Amino acid sequence: MKIGQVLGGAVVALVIIPVIAAVVAVRLHDPSPPPRQQAHHVSASSAASSDACARPAPIRLPVIGVAPGPPWGRNLTRFVRATGVHPQIVAQYLPFGAPYDPAMACQIARAGELLVQWDPKGVSLQKIAGGGWDRYITRFARDVRAAQVPIVLSFGHEMNGFWYSWGNRHVSPRTFIAAWRHLYRLFATAGARNVTWCWDVNVWLPAFADKAGYGITSAGRWWPGARYVNWIGLDAYYESPSDTFHSLFNYSLRALHRIAHKPVLIAETAAAAGPLQARQIRSLFSGLRRTKVIGAVWFDRNGREIWQLKGYAAVAAFRTGARSLALKRKESP
Repeated sequence: MKIGQVLGGAVVALVIIPVIAAVVAVRLHDPSPPPRQQAHHVSASSAASSDACARPAPIRLPVIGVAPGPPWGRNLTRFVRATGVHPQIVAQYLPFGAPYDPAMACQIARAGELLVQWDPKGVSLQKIAGGGWDRYITRFARDVRAAQVPIVLSFGHEMNGFWYSWGNRHVSPRTFIAAWRHLYRLFATAGARNVTWCWDVNVWLPAFADKAGYGITSAGRWWPGARYVNWIGLDAYYESPSDTFHSLFNYSLRALHRIAHKPVLIAETAAAAGPLQARQIRSLFSGLRRTKVIGAVWFDRNGREIWQLKGYAAVAAFRTGARSLALKRKESP
């Protein structure tokens, strides 16, 4: 879901509503913290011992990722050939209740890591938190552990927006947090320590957050606690001609930094096809070079807009941006 869908009425309101003070992020008390989960990488020796999987390639920051549309293999190949970029993160949108696909994770491990956007569409988060899905979750966690390759796992992304059944207006922050923590504990119990937990939110505007009709709340309400999160994901799209990296991400990045000092990944972004696409791609990479975000995942699939990367100017801008990040990696200590 893109923030631009709700801005039609909000722009009018902006003329008459003064900018309110930035919403203070709420740190939620954690009454019973679980054992701290390890960092997401298993050792190279244990990963290499798996018959099914290649030795995982180490991730080097900042990363470039992609979310290819189905069929993912063919579209991933098209993206690589067009851009010359071998993405270090490949995103998969997986319905909650579907099995884990170790073959996909193993194929992607040759270049980087699989980012699983685990979406509980139509699923009761209260039931998840209460143990009603424990058999499925435990099996999933054991399959992740058995594959012995690192993955990034994002549950219920963009929950601070209103467009998904697991998000604002449908589920309370308390229920979402309880479900998230329950998932984390089950994975820890199953020994699935090759997981990076990525809490992925949508950007929000300080002038409208928590106002009636806007529908996108401040992310701090949904924060599960630092013990349960390794990375923070942030989603936003270039939809308006005036959109820049600064206008899209700056406020939310500052607010997230106040919530926790965690690595931030732009977990979903793209610029719509058109005359401004190349310029906005340059804006994206400029922002990646200037800020401390660890990378970005390009949403390379079409929906309400044409997000798939095509056209000479757009592809050339992406190639140039990718080379600039490669130079930054070499310059990093």
